Amino acid sequence: MADPTALFNFPPAGASLEQLSPNEYDQAIRSYIQTLDGINPYFWVAGALGDEKLLDILDPSVNTIPYLYVLFSQISALVDQRKSGPVPDNIRPGGELFSKLATFLNTFDPMQIRYVGKTWRKVIEHMDLIVRSVGQPAVALVPIRNAMTRMDPTLGTFTSTHLLYLRLCNEVRAPFEALPVLEQYIHSFPSTSVKGGEFTLPCADHFTSAGYITKASGLSANVSSSDVQEYFLLGANVYLALRQWGQAQLFLEYILTTPAQNVASGLMAEAYRKWVLVSCLVEGTSSLKGANSMALRSIKAASKAYDAVVEAFSSGDAAKLHAEIDAGASIWHEDGNTGLLRELQAHQSKVFVKNLQKTYAAAPLATVASWINKTPEAVEQYLQALIDEGFLNAAIEQPSASAAKILRFHDADHCNVPAARAEEQQLAELMTQVKKTQELAEHIKAATHRLTVTREHVEHVKRRNKNKEGADPGLGGDTMDVSWEAHDEDEDMMADL
Repeated sequence: MADPTALFNFPPAGASLEQLSPNEYDQAIRSYIQTLDGINPYFWVAGALGDEKLLDILDPSVNTIPYLYVLFSQISALVDQRKSGPVPDNIRPGGELFSKLATFLNTFDPMQIRYVGKTWRKVIEHMDLIVRSVGQPAVALVPIRNAMTRMDPTLGTFTSTHLLYLRLCNEVRAPFEALPVLEQYIHSFPSTSVKGGEFTLPCADHFTSAGYITKASGLSANVSSSDVQEYFLLGANVYLALRQWGQAQLFLEYILTTPAQNVASGLMAEAYRKWVLVSCLVEGTSSLKGANSMALRSIKAASKAYDAVVEAFSSGDAAKLHAEIDAGASIWHEDGNTGLLRELQAHQSKVFVKNLQKTYAAAPLATVASWINKTPEAVEQYLQALIDEGFLNAAIEQPSASAAKILRFHDADHCNVPAARAEEQQLAELMTQVKKTQELAEHIKAATHRLTVTREHVEHVKRRNKNKEGADPGLGGDTMDVSWEAHDEDEDMMADL
């Protein structure tokens, strides 16, 4: 059995980690972990060296792995005890061990964690279980998010922890806490790494986090297409809560355009029912491209009540829309979409007022009030709010003290925002988008490279080259390769991404 004092053998004394090559670092840390794994498991549960507690003498930012082993062993033991009783005070929020875990998640060395990813993920899952058990899920939000960003500053490789975190945010109704994660592009999924080569080592300087967050790393549990769909559905709920309709629509479209074997999932059906409503808020209509036609047909057959509402909205008939919404009240309530239907009903009046500028240059407030069924006093406040939020390019004018107030529409070139400010804002938004596009382009290159070294792609290239060699040179052109078999239905959709 290994000597417990060996837990101080890494980082190696007298050697700067920056001076170690990836191969040297990899060999040193693997040997170190092998030594730690040879220590009696009861040592980690006891968590003491002589009269001192290991969690008091170890530095989580330096001695990351042994600190993690102690945390995991002690918390696991207490969680097992909890099955037959209440959650022990030590691992409740505010307890000593829970506080140590929160500190660890804020300070661990991410390079070392790449080699013990499964244990790192398990302690996060333990924290999630604990806070849910004691009814305080909000306490775990910041530590878990900090742990995710320490492990992957870009948050671009999708992991099971992404989904765990979004579930917590939705459960505690904390949409703003979800934004730091949701606003990062998902560019990769854990895949099978190719053996051999310096840049396949976890400690290598990888271009993207997908280089070390692999299926074998343990940093993520296995993820399926339904996990990804749930993540984007929860993300859409966050943006709906923040009334960011455009982003919500985009996230819902991610779900609806997921590759499918002509079969729609329950998550896709739920996403469609929200999407048709949100699309009306964003564009005034609903039109989807890129979805599987067979799957979409089955979804629409089960969502006729929603399509009827969209039809009533598009017609501009407020009475018809009101009747359709009232008729399906139990459906909206069961689906959790009552709030969206209310937004849609209110939005129809907004769209009606905005479309008036296609016919009128100006209109008396009293007339507008009668058109949208509001009192003259209420319509002035309503219209001013639309103008202030930038939805309506108009102004409320009163030619004289005795004259009635009118709503005067501006030309398209007229803007309430100063020109210089508008240009500066547009330039800033453009530069931000250019930067994001450049980053995405680099990630696409990396994804393409990963695809070219997969077994399936290599076999495909071999077959293609073989067919070319066997083609009659007198025919001209290349022989069409028809030997690329379709993927099996049960194949992991995330494997090659």
